[in-house]
Amino acid sequence: MRSALADDIWAARALAIEVELRMEESYPPVRIVFGSDAVLVEDGPGEAPALRVSGALSDLVALLVAPVLGGVPNPMNPRGRAALGMVASCRVRIEGGLGQMRSFLRVIRL
Repeated sequence: MRSALADDIWAARALAIEVELRMEESYPPVRIVFGSDAVLVEDGPGEAPALRVSGALSDLVALLVAPVLGGVPNPMNPRGRAALGMVASCRVRIEGGLGQMRSFLRVIRL
């Protein structure tokens, strides 16, 4: 039987996408590339991001640390509801596939 950590590592290896986090403040964008053997995180725009997430830095942090259920912020938790509200009100904007976002939210918690 595999452990939860082994499942999370497998999920990170399977993701294989480029993500761009773009903050509204004067911070540079952050590029995250998930590869089979490594994860590259660097300042700068993505080359061809499959997923782009933008918003105020505080809103992005709140989304990325919210408890998830099935890769989506957990609506049963106050922080999860707040994160869902930020997406619904367009304070956080997501460009790309919903499945990719769900996988990203699951993996970014490692």
